Amino acid sequence: MVPDLPPRMSPAAPPLAGLVVVLPRSADRAAGMADELAARGAVPRLMPLIDFEEPESPRELDEALVLLGRGGFEWLVVTSITTVRALKQRAALLGTSLAELTRGTKLAAVGSASARVLAAEGLDVSLVPEASMDAVGLVAAWPERTTPAQSVPAQDGTGKVLLPQADIAAATLADGLAAKGWQVRPVVAYRTVDYPARPDRRLTAVLAAASAGSPGADSAGTAGAAEISVADFNRAAADGGIGAVVLTSPSLVRRLHAVAPGLPAGVLLVAIGNSTAREAARLELRIAAVAAAPTPAGVADALAAALAAAPGNAVSGHP
Repeated sequence: MVPDLPPRMSPAAPPLAGLVVVLPRSADRAAGMADELAARGAVPRLMPLIDFEEPESPRELDEALVLLGRGGFEWLVVTSITTVRALKQRAALLGTSLAELTRGTKLAAVGSASARVLAAEGLDVSLVPEASMDAVGLVAAWPERTTPAQSVPAQDGTGKVLLPQADIAAATLADGLAAKGWQVRPVVAYRTVDYPARPDRRLTAVLAAASAGSPGADSAGTAGAAEISVADFNRAAADGGIGAVVLTSPSLVRRLHAVAPGLPAGVLLVAIGNSTAREAARLELRIAAVAAAPTPAGVADALAAALAAAPGNAVSGHP
């Protein structure tokens, strides 16, 4: 059941005061964002829609990780915080660590949030796109590789890229890096499933970035954020009781569109990443703002800007 909305705030209240913001993630993956929003006066609510599991068969991933540990790749590309979690979990099951497996291998991260989580794990990141923190941006920032037409394939990892990703990942990175002359090995590191994941298959590795402030990293506490069901969400949205929803990935966009079609115009949608915003546009969902940084503070700033730009009384779930 959706808790009662807070009392109407005074004119001096901060911009997000009283705004009901739904985070479609589980508590262990939304804590940092919930805490940031609550600190700014918003009322965060959790509505888990997707979860993550190990691959049905980890054989291909295990083989790639063993090869990685032997120096079989020049680069490892990390596309999300969930990828870090999946790799850390699998490395532990193989009796090693990410730091050991990546010794001597260059790391690239698709965005600053993933880079911070990798740093917290003790890993140095060599490449993060500056302009567009998504697959398109990373391809644009990636160096061209030219080799002689008659060259013999390298016997070590030179020119080879390991690309662990979700089972539903687009081919943007693999195709883009290959077009720049690199030998790319995509491998499924985890599966995206409807919430909740099967307990025996769920990704549960605890990241070192527990207090790094990253949207998908573990953190302690969720600022007392209550969890609501999809049915409660739809009822509250129809009654004007939901102010905003934060969308962190294209898969979350698709899931929200499936379970909550026809969202009222007064519900602000804020996206993390251009790929998330593009998927929303494809499904004809209007994005009010895209976070300039993939962090809790970046999301809160985007919400404040979207709220300030909205016509008076046009936003639901706000005093």
